[in-house]
Amino acid sequence: MLGVGQQHTGSEHGVTSPSSSMLLARGQSSALPRLSTILPGAAAGESNANNKQADAYITELLSYSLDRLRKEPELLLEERQQVERSMQSSALGHYHAFIDSANCLSVVQRQLSNACEGLAGLSQSVPDLAGAFESFSKDAAHVMAQHNANKQLLAQQATVLELLDAPQLMDTCVRNGIYDEALDLHAFIMRVALLHPDLPLVKLLAAQAQAVSQAMLGQLLQRLRTNIQLPECLRAVGYLRRMASFPEGELRLHFLRCREEWLAQLISELDSSDSYEYVKHLTDVHRLHLFDIVMQYRAIFFDGSSQDSKASAGNTLEGCVLFTWVQHRVSHYIAALQQHLPGIEEGTQLASALEHATYCCSSLSRVGLDFSCLLAPLFQLCALRLFGAKLALAVDAFHQRLDSHKWVVMPAPLLGKAAGAAGAADGSEQQLQGSAGAGAGDDLAPPYTLMEHVPLAVFTNGVLSALNELRHCALLPLQRPAGTLLQGSLEQVASSMVHYRHTRSLATTEQALFAAASRALSDVVVPYLAGCFAAVFPGGSSLLSAVAVTAVLKDAAVSRN
Repeated sequence: MLGVGQQHTGSEHGVTSPSSSMLLARGQSSALPRLSTILPGAAAGESNANNKQADAYITELLSYSLDRLRKEPELLLEERQQVERSMQSSALGHYHAFIDSANCLSVVQRQLSNACEGLAGLSQSVPDLAGAFESFSKDAAHVMAQHNANKQLLAQQATVLELLDAPQLMDTCVRNGIYDEALDLHAFIMRVALLHPDLPLVKLLAAQAQAVSQAMLGQLLQRLRTNIQLPECLRAVGYLRRMASFPEGELRLHFLRCREEWLAQLISELDSSDSYEYVKHLTDVHRLHLFDIVMQYRAIFFDGSSQDSKASAGNTLEGCVLFTWVQHRVSHYIAALQQHLPGIEEGTQLASALEHATYCCSSLSRVGLDFSCLLAPLFQLCALRLFGAKLALAVDAFHQRLDSHKWVVMPAPLLGKAAGAAGAADGSEQQLQGSAGAGAGDDLAPPYTLMEHVPLAVFTNGVLSALNELRHCALLPLQRPAGTLLQGSLEQVASSMVHYRHTRSLATTEQALFAAASRALSDVVVPYLAGCFAAVFPGGSSLLSAVAVTAVLKDAAVSRN
């Protein structure tokens, strides 16, 4: 079309003059920029080919004449109509292609939008996917590590099984008393724990071994609480030393504490209903087992106990532990004697208990535990208490008999029968008293003249019974306090007679009989009892004074005819 326009312009106008050519050139140079801004193709920045065509067309338009330019719109309109008709004919002839192109375009646009949405979702899922890949990589590495560990475990299966069975085997050895093998297994497990302290399995095995070790420690300590001999004690303490659960000082304390518990259990099983039997068995327990425990301690801990005097001041615990425990045990024994000796009411039993205790002291003296000096005050006090109780019974019997006595003259035949009956009744006391007098013979026989005064005879029999109880345990320190008690009893009897005389109204014959009884108290009873007391305590007759008794009677004017 441009070519046609060009031909039409050339044929119509011909060649232009030079002046007109210059004007056209000048106008072209000034109009090109303005047309470039007006034409849409140039303003839209199309491709280079379109720009060249536009430039060529503009150049051509500038070469047209005015009439030609006026006709140019009509020509362009015709050309446009022709192109439209051509396009319509072409569209009618090829409408299927246009429809297919439109459908294809819509499908492409729809798929492109879906692809854009999927691409956006994919871009959003990329960080999660990267995190999942990292987690998968870590899990895979962990699984691989476990797999390698399992492979290594499978290769060492036999060794691991033996290691796992070690605590159970150790427990079996402990239950069966095979402590040497149990200690070897414990040492093996501790070495493994020392070499591999971070492995959980090794930590578990070490904890199980420690639990079994504590059970073994309890069994060994419990064995020390039983009746075991020195060899077994040596083995038990040797195992405790191998376990190293206690320092040496604490080990000694635990040994003595366990033996103390066993000894205390033996004592608690004794029957305390009978004081005499209880004291005898208590003394036997201390004599036998206290000696054994001290010997066991010295045999087991000989090294330290023999050199305690050379130890430093900070090591005094090991040196005094045995002494402290022995002192504690002896104190308990003395306290038990103080509690149960007052329950013994017979002199023979008290003497037997004293003999047992003295033998216990002599037996324990072989290990340096002679505490006989602590026994004498206890038995002296008990013997004196027993003697005082018997004298109190004699005084009470005198009071009862004095209150019910009838002051009448006793016939000679009746007196003989009464004397025979009294001799039969007091035969046992006379026999014991004769043996205590060591050959005193008939001088210690009760005078028959006392049968004329029955209250005095009853009192004399009571005093003889008290002396017979005392003679079995007649310790020398008891001489003076026993004499004081007996003198007090005589003065109490004299006072009772004085009180009786002042509170009773007696006839002339009764007064004479009462005066004779008073004289018998000071002239017969007191000398006789002084002789009996001297038979128990040689030289003790000087402690009894008839003068004091006579003074009591004379003060009340009772001894006068």
